[in-house]
Amino acid sequence: MDIYKLRKILQRYSEGKANETENALVEAWYRSYASDERSVKDKEAAEIGESIKRRIKAVTLKRSIIYLPVFRIAAGLAIFSTIGFFGWRFSRHQTQQVYTTIITGTKGLKELKLPDGSVIWLNAASRIKVPLAFTGNLREVVLEEGEAFFNIKRDAEHPFVVHTTPLNVQVLGTSFNVRAYKSLQTISVSVATGKVGVTGNSKALAMLLPGQQLSYNVLNGKTEQKVINADRAQSWKEGSTYLNQAGFKELSTIVKNIYGLSLKSGNKKVDGYRFSLRLIHNLPSEQILELINQLHHTHFRKEGNDIILY
Repeated sequence: MDIYKLRKILQRYSEGKANETENALVEAWYRSYASDERSVKDKEAAEIGESIKRRIKAVTLKRSIIYLPVFRIAAGLAIFSTIGFFGWRFSRHQTQQVYTTIITGTKGLKELKLPDGSVIWLNAASRIKVPLAFTGNLREVVLEEGEAFFNIKRDAEHPFVVHTTPLNVQVLGTSFNVRAYKSLQTISVSVATGKVGVTGNSKALAMLLPGQQLSYNVLNGKTEQKVINADRAQSWKEGSTYLNQAGFKELSTIVKNIYGLSLKSGNKKVDGYRFSLRLIHNLPSEQILELINQLHHTHFRKEGNDIILY
């Protein structure tokens, strides 16, 4: 999201014209900062800060809730342009909650029910940290490795945040898929329903709608946004994984996760192949290998625990 669009959102907020999603995200960001992290450094930022204070105060008076301390705006408008209205500070919130880590192994799949009624499906070879209870203004989890599908219960006053490295994914209530296997060096966020905001390295990257996907290259920070089949992006929950023009590294990672097979490239030609196919999880590994070979008329041989494609 560029600074022009961001200024428009902040302007609508200060004028009381922002929609429910924009209001909740801006205010949740604002509350997520401690008072000693804020200082007024320009007129525009101060005006926005006062607008937020007035709106929060109105809500708290209406509900007979007192929020302390009094909030001040953070480091001028520049902080908005770099962090955007999705700029959560996870480290501070994490220390206030008790987290548990859930891990799946090869061929593993788990369904998790969160304290707020949301549901997470965790794919094979994945690891996620979830709180025993949600406290504070944000509902936060950490996808440390792997892939997960999130079906999040809507709560406009408590945005849901998925932390990966280096992306953060923020929603109020929607369903989406996040793939963040470290071996792939690419993080992808795919939306099934609702709106999903994505930030990375203190920058607002995208607001995604259903059927859209953002891919982020962790090596160079480049992003790519495209239209996808949302059902296929989450089909792994039902036992089918679709690959679309996947490189050999992605193919080998997925094959390892689903079937426990260590697939290796036998030459540079194989490294350059692209693979589009449907992997059915309960098929025998021999059938899957034959299917892969048919795509580019390749062959495979076994060397110890490795399967060499050539």
